[in-house]
Amino acid sequence: MDIAKDTLLRTADGLLGEARRARKLSRVAISDVDRAQLLEDAAQLETRAARLEKDAASAKNGVFAGLHQRPR
Repeated sequence: MDIAKDTLLRTADGLLGEARRARKLSRVAISDVDRAQLLEDAAQLETRAARLEKDAASAKNGVFAGLHQRPR
């Protein structure tokens, strides 16, 4: 399955937005457990976004062919 470079970048931007919201919520979280979970979630979202941005940068001709469907 080929993915357009723009799609990868839009998805990465969405993930970064979610990470920002999670970090913002962590500042007002009632419990330490909730705060830690929100920060962990934000870090994971940022990692996924960075991977997508890297894939977009390596895409040839605006299309990334690195995502293949698993055989069933």
